[in-house]
Amino acid sequence: MLSILIPTYDCDTFSLVKEMQQQLILEAIKFEIICLDDGSNSSLNGKNEKINTLSFSSFKSLENNIGRSAIRNLLAHTAKYKWLLFLDADVIPVRSNFVKKYIACFKKEHTVFCGGILYQNKKENFGLLRYKYGKKHEEISSQQRNKNAEKYFFTSNFLIQKSVFDVVKFDENLTQYGKEDFLFSSQLIQKNYQVTHLNNEVYHLGIDENTLFVTKTKKAMENLVFLDNQELIDAKEMPLLSFVRKISLIKMMPTVAKFYPFFEKLTIKKSSVFFLNCLKVSYLCHLKSEQNSG
Repeated sequence: MLSILIPTYDCDTFSLVKEMQQQLILEAIKFEIICLDDGSNSSLNGKNEKINTLSFSSFKSLENNIGRSAIRNLLAHTAKYKWLLFLDADVIPVRSNFVKKYIACFKKEHTVFCGGILYQNKKENFGLLRYKYGKKHEEISSQQRNKNAEKYFFTSNFLIQKSVFDVVKFDENLTQYGKEDFLFSSQLIQKNYQVTHLNNEVYHLGIDENTLFVTKTKKAMENLVFLDNQELIDAKEMPLLSFVRKISLIKMMPTVAKFYPFFEKLTIKKSSVFFLNCLKVSYLCHLKSEQNSG
């Protein structure tokens, strides 16, 4: 009845799988848990092999890295049950009735359900930019998320019917970090599927250090430019792209582009969400200027 699908990369996923398995057994439904490592060749995979000792659970490591979108498509293709629950490897459910709340959604078809994300208020997280960003932009109530369902769709915690996923897959042209969730949710809505947000959150445990998070953010901006160039998204739906186009209209894009290394250093040093937003704008201008000059 339910396939739980967990893509992982250099991450110990055993605790998450064990928690999911225990909740599923209590619900007395048919299930499977499939965990795939995307060719990380990590030493942590030795711990992940223990997943294969749990009933109806499996772990496998791919020889080659195929990318964030392709591995999710592969997981869905491998799954055998009607409903698919995607979870990131670095999360843990907030509540012990996490699975039960999703099972209650099975009655409603042609709808994708998003549980949401929370961040643990631990002292070691307080100074990290990823934590600050998550608290401000991702830790949002279901009522608020439902006002802009497309914007707050995150791949880290969502339930979808296999038949719906077969219609709207992840775009495998996006191999790097970022924006695959926005494109996926946009295509769901274009196909007239409903996205509904619930209070069924997971804690995001994998809080990147500042330098890594900034690197990932820049890759997400590169994906955004790719989506714009391929006309896979409407730029009007993306405030960042709309703002950069306004900068272009007043002939300021090359000037703003020059400041991205400055904003990058400040973002990392100050752990500042404000400077991160400045970096996004400046780096987008840099990418667009390079593209125009080429």
